[in-house]
Amino acid sequence: MFDESKLLSPDFQLELQSWTAAWYDQVVKAGFIRPPFHPDDATVSRLHGYFNVGLSPTEAAQALFGPKH
Repeated sequence: MFDESKLLSPDFQLELQSWTAAWYDQVVKAGFIRPPFHPDDATVSRLHGYFNVGLSPTEAAQALFGPKH
């Protein structure tokens, strides 16, 4: 059966799409990736988490690809 609790509002979808495009631009600009880049499911899940907690695209780029301490 279709789970309606997983539906996203159009405003949320637009915000997430804009954030993701800005994140992609940041990771390309920083040299972390080269297009085309196709993230795996784990990466997509992490990105959604970064978006949901309010990280900026730049912060998310560093969190995902930056050097680890």
